[in-house]
Amino acid sequence: MLTNKFDNSVKLNLIYPDRDKPPDIANTVQDVITYEQSLPPEAQLPHTPILIDLMQQWDETDQMRSDGESQRAVAAERVHQLDREIVALVRHARKTLDATYPESPSQAKAWGFEAKQSTKNILLPQTRDEHLRVLRKYILKEQSRPEAERFARPNLADAIRVHDELRAQLTLRQAGQNQREKAVAAGYEIAAKMYNYLQSAATHLLTFNFDFVVTVELQNWGFNVTTRRSTSSEEKAEEPLVDAPAETTTPEPAPETITPEATPTNGTSTNGSTNGSLDLVPDETLNGWE
Repeated sequence: MLTNKFDNSVKLNLIYPDRDKPPDIANTVQDVITYEQSLPPEAQLPHTPILIDLMQQWDETDQMRSDGESQRAVAAERVHQLDREIVALVRHARKTLDATYPESPSQAKAWGFEAKQSTKNILLPQTRDEHLRVLRKYILKEQSRPEAERFARPNLADAIRVHDELRAQLTLRQAGQNQREKAVAAGYEIAAKMYNYLQSAATHLLTFNFDFVVTVELQNWGFNVTTRRSTSSEEKAEEPLVDAPAETTTPEPAPETITPEATPTNGTSTNGSTNGSLDLVPDETLNGWE
């Protein structure tokens, strides 16, 4: 990394935005553009047109990120609602088949279920994918039977609706997540370019406007200018040299340190219910930039 050092006699520091925080970089770039556009064209930096173009790219990318996250979040909410519906449908189908074939549970395999012959139990699916697979086979089986022979519950139309919408919402959720991740990656690339031009613009200003001296006037462009702390050697040099008699003091006893007791933690467990195991990868709200 290239670092430029200028007049150290002025106790001011020019602080650039954090290169790992693209929104902060974009905010500073926007400040530079705003001030530059208030100046006559002949007084503007040669960097300004480039920064304007980069800022436009940033805004477009940030909108893509926001749209992708919004799509992901809306679809994820609908997926959770449909998860509850598909669980209810599949359980209802199991009860219907169990009542229809109490002595031959293997008959339920035609509708997508697994059965345990030794206990004559029709087994329930556990994950979302398994629920979708069972419901799809249930739909296909019911569609292959004469309408008069189809089960009244669960309703075939409801089964088709939930199955198709859940798959569609899962696709929308993943598409939104992909768009967000793609936009975030592109945003980091744009921010890296903006960061470099910010450094170059500041160097240009120090060279041609401020005679290589850091000044608070740089704040007009949105740069952060802070007071530099004196080093210990500088502080000592500024202290007056006065002889004084040494004083004998008795140090006070150090206060007793009290170590807090560790807070006990209790382990948690789940009961293995179907609802808790549907989504193996839970949704997370991904707001902002990573």
